[in-house]
Amino acid sequence: MRLFAAFYRWLKEDRTVKSSSRIIKTSILATLLVAATFVLVGAASELQKGELLFQDDFETSKVGGAWGCLRGENQSNYYEAGKYIINVVPADSWWRVQSGRSFGDSIVEVEATPTGGPDDNVYGLMTGWQNWSNYYLFMISGDGYFRLSKREGGNWTRNDPWTRSEAIKLGKATNLLQVQRQGETLSFYANGVKLADYVDGSFPEGNAGLIAGTTACGGGNLTVSFDNFSVWALGGP
Repeated sequence: MRLFAAFYRWLKEDRTVKSSSRIIKTSILATLLVAATFVLVGAASELQKGELLFQDDFETSKVGGAWGCLRGENQSNYYEAGKYIINVVPADSWWRVQSGRSFGDSIVEVEATPTGGPDDNVYGLMTGWQNWSNYYLFMISGDGYFRLSKREGGNWTRNDPWTRSEAIKLGKATNLLQVQRQGETLSFYANGVKLADYVDGSFPEGNAGLIAGTTACGGGNLTVSFDNFSVWALGGP
């Protein structure tokens, strides 16, 4: 910002320059402002983490979260090769699991990788889980979109529009997903880049979990692999 302030003073002080010279200066300033805007929007902003509150590397079902295992005809969730797998067979179907661990203000994160199925999908993090009628879902898709959904009293009371973000890695790539809760502010991150802030104080504390699902248009048989699920206390001053 100091650079732009100095440039602006230089532009204002030079009252005697020719018109063409002032046009050149103005063009330089506009270029700098565009570049600065690009950097600020696309820059990663690392979250300030405190104490590690919980971690699960999914190497075994005997320690860590109470995720459970199910192998069904339509939905499955299970441990495999140090990952936690969710498979959803029908189109337009979501499957959610929760860790059995409750947290308030914190940072929840996981590495998520679609390994099979359509890129028109949904997967991500669940926070604030009270029961299966009350929770938040922070989701991305394999084709580069994100959204927040909120279930309250057994109804979907919030379904934000899907929004495109260049921070989301496409297709079968691994995305690091993070949700920070600080008071009533919920911040959603993908690969270190903040996607959005949301203000909602309905569920200040609740279990954290995972979601994967299909869409009506994308079709079925989605598999998503999750790894390195962790929850951190907030850091910083």
